[in-house]
Amino acid sequence: MSGPSDAQRSRVAALGILLLVGIAVWLGPVVAYFDMLGSGAGVLARRNAVLQRYRALAAAPADPAPTPRPANLPASLFPDVPEAQALALLQETVKAAAVANRVQVQSLQVLRSENVGEAAKIGVRLRAAGDVASLGRFLHAIESARPVLYPDNLQIQAPSPVQGAAAGNQEFQVEISGFRAGAAS
Repeated sequence: MSGPSDAQRSRVAALGILLLVGIAVWLGPVVAYFDMLGSGAGVLARRNAVLQRYRALAAAPADPAPTPRPANLPASLFPDVPEAQALALLQETVKAAAVANRVQVQSLQVLRSENVGEAAKIGVRLRAAGDVASLGRFLHAIESARPVLYPDNLQIQAPSPVQGAAAGNQEFQVEISGFRAGAAS
């Protein structure tokens, strides 16, 4: 019996080398590919969990009508709602009063809220223009609004002739404040 020939030895060596290359290919890019698929599956699982939470929230019954104003809460305060909602109500009240009294709003700036006892003071700074009669009606509308609003720091400036503004229009700036129930958030 003769031993394996050189051709057979080279075939076995080539087969061994091919097997080593196959193992190297498996351990390199293929393992990295499986890792990438695994991390993608984790991301999909987290997103699916968020989707299920959103679906549960959407299927939940809507909140009932807004809670009625407590009997012991004075009409002079904004209701106990988040500060952003109270500010939006304040801004809408000021804008409506301006439109009703022919005052041209130039800018409306939200002021920082302050805690005052068990209430929170919220306010806006209004820059506007209008004639003296419109300004008077506007201030009366603000002072008689419910919940109660407080105009403060009124500054009136007559336009210069160079500006070409309508005759009799005055530019003014006023800070308008109100109070809401609950501490500032």
